[in-house]
Amino acid sequence: SPLPVARVLESLLQRHGLAKKMVQYTTFEIWNEIVGPTIAKQTVPQKIRGDILFITVKNNAWAQELSFMKSHILKKLNEHLQDANLQDIKFTVGRP
Repeated sequence: SPLPVARVLESLLQRHGLAKKMVQYTTFEIWNEIVGPTIAKQTVPQKIRGDILFITVKNNAWAQELSFMKSHILKKLNEHLQDANLQDIKFTVGRP
């Protein structure tokens, strides 16, 4: 029987090392939806390395506030991204 298109695409993405790039792209695309507009204005997702998401935040106050919300944000991201399995978020102060 023919394979479902989704399974074929998933196999191709993984074979060519693109699956992780798709997770990163999707994470960046849904960031605003996950954290809401107020936090989104103060933050920018930068990269995913392994199972860690790196976020640039506007200042130390926001970095501290977001560190308290980290587990909630991770849970929401992982619920939306079945293949992500992110384990941590690192917040660094910079210019979002």
